[in-house]
Amino acid sequence: MLGFWYKEFPQYPKDHKDFWRTRLIAHSLLITTCYFLVLTLLNLFYFKSYDIALIDALGLTISLGIYTWFNKTANVNAAAWAVTLMVVSLIMMFVVSVGGHAHSLFWATLIPPFSFFLVGRNWGSLFSAVAFAICAYLVYLQQQQTVTIGLGSLFNLIEVSLAHILIFRFYEKTRFSAYTRLSIRNLEIQHLAETDKLTGLYNRQKFDFELSQLIAKNDVFKTPHCLLICDIDHFKNINDTYGLTNPQNVTGTAIYDLM
Repeated sequence: MLGFWYKEFPQYPKDHKDFWRTRLIAHSLLITTCYFLVLTLLNLFYFKSYDIALIDALGLTISLGIYTWFNKTANVNAAAWAVTLMVVSLIMMFVVSVGGHAHSLFWATLIPPFSFFLVGRNWGSLFSAVAFAICAYLVYLQQQQTVTIGLGSLFNLIEVSLAHILIFRFYEKTRFSAYTRLSIRNLEIQHLAETDKLTGLYNRQKFDFELSQLIAKNDVFKTPHCLLICDIDHFKNINDTYGLTNPQNVTGTAIYDLM
């Protein structure tokens, strides 16, 4: 339904390490654009908070600007930093402007998922630590004050909770996709390790593994087994005549003596 928003970049295919970062950037910008649009309208027409509406309108403009620029340049690192700085700056600007009242501090909890996912754990830790330190200071200033639970507090709680659900739902999708691709790749590697590339037959490593399993099972269940090893006389002549080494038989299949 939102395929128009998520642009496909040829330089970032699904197996590229930055594929999901491009998706996360687009996802983050979609969330911020929708949120800033709704918040701008709410603060402008319902709460009559024109200063807060101005902050939200600024966030909306910046989000659309980053989205347009990112689609043109496909610069993942720069876009990731731009989104992170925008989110951190505007959230903290809002929290400080209202003095941490009306449960606005909940917005700061969005900083870790955005910053950690986009710019890594080191910078994410720094941004989160600074933001929470400011929040702690604002709470310190509110000591001995009466907390009023109003409609603004309810809206803040609902909006932040929805944002967390959307962010972590996307994160879980990326984790599941990466796990699925890793499982498929592991199966492919296991198949390559157990079979001969030319003939597709199991190799000596697979033979040794199955034999060891058979012996171990026999030790446990005391089931009799028999192993038959055959040797073909003059095998080299057969391989020279019918194998790929014979220039007169280039379409044949090479035969390997694994005994």
